[in-house]
Amino acid sequence: MKTEKELASELGIDRKMLAGWRKEGFIAGWEKDGNTIAYHPEGEHEIRNHLQKELCAKEISAPLPPSDEPTELTITKIPLNPKLVICDEIRVRVRENKNFLLGMKVMARPSRDNETIWAMVGRCPRWRGRY
Repeated sequence: MKTEKELASELGIDRKMLAGWRKEGFIAGWEKDGNTIAYHPEGEHEIRNHLQKELCAKEISAPLPPSDEPTELTITKIPLNPKLVICDEIRVRVRENKNFLLGMKVMARPSRDNETIWAMVGRCPRWRGRY
C-alpha cells in the first residue's frame, strides 16, 4: 500500500488532483489510516488508468523552453510577508520589501525549483520608492 503523497510524487501530479478524484468517486481502492490516505494495489491501478485517460483526452504539445531572461513586472500588492511582492498573479521573492511601492517595476525570472514563485533579478531599492 502506498500513501497518497508517495503516489502523487511517483506519478508526478499534484496531490490535490488525486484527492479530487478520490472525493468524486473515480477511485475506490483506498482506506484512511489515521491522518493518511493509503491506496491498495487495485486503487493504484485505477489511478494509473484514470491518469492515462486524462492524458489521452488532452492534446500534448512540446513543453516550452525555460526562459532565463528576466521579465519586467509591475508591483500590484505588497503583502505582510517581508520576503515577497506580488505582481498581478505572480509572487516575486525579494530580499526585503520595505522600500518597494505600488507601481514600481521589478525585473524577475521564473524560479527553477518553484514555478509559482519568481525570483527578483538585480538589487532591491536602497530608499523608499527609488532604486
